Amino acid sequence: MLSNNRRAAARRRAWGRGPIILRFEPLEGRQLLAANPLPDLVGAALDTSAHTLDWGDKFHATGVIKNQGNGAQTGQIPLAIYASTTPVPGPGSVLLGTTTVPGDLNPGAITNFDQIVSLPPTAIPGFSGQPIYITSRIDPQNTIPESNDNNNFAVGQGFDTVKVTIAQKVPSSLIGSSLGVYPDQAAWGQQVSVTAQIRNNAAGDAPPTRAQVILTPTTVNPGNGSDVTIGYLDVPAIPAYQTVNVVGTITLPAAPVTAMAGNTQFYLSVLQDADFITNPLFPHVPTQGLGYDVTQIGITGGPTAAELAKLPKADLAASGVVAPSQPIAWGQNFQVTTTVQNLGRADAGPFHVKFVLTGANGSLDHAIYLGDAAIDGLKSGYNQQIIQTLNLPNRLPSGLTLNSVGVGKIAVLIDQDYAVDEALKSNNVSLSNPVTLRVLGTDGRSTVPTTPTGTSLGQPQTAGTLTNGKPLTKAQARVQARMQARAQARAEGKLHRRPPVPQNKSLVDKIEHNLKVFPGKVKDFVKDLFD
Repeated sequence: MLSNNRRAAARRRAWGRGPIILRFEPLEGRQLLAANPLPDLVGAALDTSAHTLDWGDKFHATGVIKNQGNGAQTGQIPLAIYASTTPVPGPGSVLLGTTTVPGDLNPGAITNFDQIVSLPPTAIPGFSGQPIYITSRIDPQNTIPESNDNNNFAVGQGFDTVKVTIAQKVPSSLIGSSLGVYPDQAAWGQQVSVTAQIRNNAAGDAPPTRAQVILTPTTVNPGNGSDVTIGYLDVPAIPAYQTVNVVGTITLPAAPVTAMAGNTQFYLSVLQDADFITNPLFPHVPTQGLGYDVTQIGITGGPTAAELAKLPKADLAASGVVAPSQPIAWGQNFQVTTTVQNLGRADAGPFHVKFVLTGANGSLDHAIYLGDAAIDGLKSGYNQQIIQTLNLPNRLPSGLTLNSVGVGKIAVLIDQDYAVDEALKSNNVSLSNPVTLRVLGTDGRSTVPTTPTGTSLGQPQTAGTLTNGKPLTKAQARVQARMQARAQARAEGKLHRRPPVPQNKSLVDKIEHNLKVFPGKVKDFVKDLFD
């Protein structure tokens, strides 16, 4: 075969399989590994505190990491926890949390971890009702030199993988079915016995809770702001559709507060779930009526209204509620800052500050309870700053609907229990700046578009419109969505374009480029090289 033919045959073989790159590994590296043994970290155990969860639930991920290598490991060990629809984490896995585990493990040594994480508020990619898997990955960034990095994850169930069943929680509903007080004629400072029958009127089991016992003058209805908390009843766990009886001894206040002065007849009410465990809707009020969750009691004695008016009183006021300016996703934690002032002439004893989520109008009639801060007291003329970490619930209470994006406010409520006798109660409430509320997307990471200006909590967004003001049809909406997606892809540089041909400045560069891109014809290849 002529030399030209041999070269042509060689080129054809090269075009068929592409360039051949030979890689040589120096032996010095292997000698170094043999002289310095490395650790080998592997998951030895993994479990979760619950094996049946709902989206947004918190749980403990506990496990063991073992060094099964021949060398010692130094420093802390990074660890990541994932949720996935497959036992082996993949592109659709959702990161639940990261932590660092105490290390410095000699060969054969182990270390333990216990990390609190939460499932995303919405289903992870690929979920269709089957169980999901909680997996751990040791040193996800491969920052620790090891003899084997491939066993840092996907070892198997029980080692670094746990199967979890997703089941939607059925809510409970606690109501009062009977209420009595003895004696029903008492004096301030006297002890009374409260007997309550409480029923769980729903299909979900109720955990242990507390019931709040309040007094209200009979001249007004309970729940109007004149309620005074006088104690609590411990309520055990109640299975679905079951009833329990609770008896508690309550000590009446030594003297009436200003709002009760001059009254001798009161409503004694029992409000279920004082800590908003089963029902986060705020406020809680008696709903069943006299004989069920409300009864009457007469209380005599104590100072008169004129005598109480002469006494110096505290005056607690909320000042400046600062909420995040960035959107908050349901199920996430965030911080709120506020300042409580005592503007009165008397010191204030212990009291509580509640935080609730309202709509854009700030109404407290249909809010969501977020948290509570206990204050030991506040001297006259002093103020105290409160920085409270709150959690936006991952699901809305039954009967409350909200669009995927909405606007709300954080309300700060000072001493709603009336633990402090104040000269003025109307300044105990303060509202934050508007807060944008978002629901996480179905992939567990992305968020929905920003809410239009002026959208209120629970108010649906307005439909898109054309320039002539007519509503979009379904077909037009699909076209508009495709155009918006393309525009966003262009802005993010995600369009798939053919890479530009590099400028070939030398013969070697031309040969290397043309061997990677198969030419249409052989003569074109030769022509490109020498033109």
